[in-house]
Amino acid sequence: MMRTTWLYKKITISTLLLCATTLLFGERLHAAVSWETHSQPSGLTLHLKSLQSPIPLNQMHQWEITIINGEGLPVEDAEVTVTGGMPEHDHGLATAPRVTQQLGEGRYLLEGVRFHMPGMWKLDFDIRVDNQRYQVEHSFSL
Repeated sequence: MMRTTWLYKKITISTLLLCATTLLFGERLHAAVSWETHSQPSGLTLHLKSLQSPIPLNQMHQWEITIINGEGLPVEDAEVTVTGGMPEHDHGLATAPRVTQQLGEGRYLLEGVRFHMPGMWKLDFDIRVDNQRYQVEHSFSL
């Protein structure tokens, strides 16, 4: 009888842990991999999209950035610099992502992105268009 009770408790605890893990981390599997955010000063809208879904941990991957001006037109020939990190852990990115291609229609390819652990991340975009500087800050959780 004692052995049956112990086995029942072990199965119950395992099932509860599995359910809790699914509830906590299952959302990550369906988390957004694209966002829209706006610049400071106002004037630009960025559409950010990971080209891998879900966003992987500890793997290099690429993002597509689309830049739209205040009139709703794609922005070509922008200079885009990306930095970031984990503010809660007080460290930057482990890599140095950079825009490697202009894809046309206001789209840019960002390569060298890698998030090495789950948690809150922040990406900072410094964008120069026609001698005007715009900044975009985007935070998200993995």
